[in-house]
Amino acid sequence: MYTVDSCTGYLTPTTPSAVGAGANAFGSEQMVVDSAGRFAYVANLMSNAADEATISMYTINSSTGVLTPTTPATVPTGYFPQGIAIDPSGKFVYTANSDDNTVSMFTVDPGTGVLTPTTPAAVAAGWSPLSVTVDPSGKFAYAANQDDGTVSMYTINSTTGILTPMTPAAVPTGESPFGVTVDPSGKFAYVPNAYSVNNTVSQYAVDSATGVLTPNTTSEVTAGNSPTSVAVDPSSKFAYVVNRMDDTVSMFTIDSSTGNLTPNTPATIATGGQPWRITIDPSGKFAYVTNQNSASVSIYTLNSDGTLTAAGTASTGSDPVSLAVTGTSHPPVTMPGP
Repeated sequence: MYTVDSCTGYLTPTTPSAVGAGANAFGSEQMVVDSAGRFAYVANLMSNAADEATISMYTINSSTGVLTPTTPATVPTGYFPQGIAIDPSGKFVYTANSDDNTVSMFTVDPGTGVLTPTTPAAVAAGWSPLSVTVDPSGKFAYAANQDDGTVSMYTINSTTGILTPMTPAAVPTGESPFGVTVDPSGKFAYVPNAYSVNNTVSQYAVDSATGVLTPNTTSEVTAGNSPTSVAVDPSSKFAYVVNRMDDTVSMFTIDSSTGNLTPNTPATIATGGQPWRITIDPSGKFAYVTNQNSASVSIYTLNSDGTLTAAGTASTGSDPVSLAVTGTSHPPVTMPGP
């Protein structure tokens, strides 16, 4: 856990600097926070051999950023939940369960943050869903299915949070889609195809009425080696792709009419060892990349032309794979004397 310097983006550990998540042999792979900065959720992996996995639930201290487990501290979810998402209103949470090919659905208690499974508790996805994403409007959800090269598409019931498959229920991607990122405008979506031969990112237009994804005329753009994560800045002008096997981030500009990505100049910037995910803070000033093999977070500032400038690193625990930001805080200011 860290506080964020709003001038530099630098991360300073809180006191205490860490909090436990769900205990199991596989660790945890993704976390999310609600847009109001009240609650945080971590998906704890578990195999399908015997027990269901869990979601760890926390309240966030608005002054210090420190996480405190809720009571109860966890809730069961599906098998091997590699992805987790929360809707923009903070009412619903979803996990993508790669070992049982489902998406679990939960409602959020607005007072405590505790999750309650919906009825039914899950909806079918494709083969081995690795991630689940809710669009900025909170009307649609998408699950990236690694092993059948598709994205499952759903509408969200605004009262219950239950997901209903769209028509069609899925859209093709490249090989091994690792996630879906919808830009803040809600017009375009991007899918990194981690093990595609040409290291591609699939590009889609989002139907504002139905949520259906339609491949762009230029359906793919080339990134670096093994793209695993995409982030779009708050202005929807720039996109960033983490390339896990060459330790870089690819930088793109977004065509506001088509959503197509064009490489920036320079086209890449270095990260730490085996980067996994990229997150842009809500102010749009800073980007953060978790480096699994380096036990660190790479920190960048966003320039007006969409390029990134390295701004330092912060140490983490072992194997960091996910990072969520609730906002930025201002450092103390020393006022001049009279």
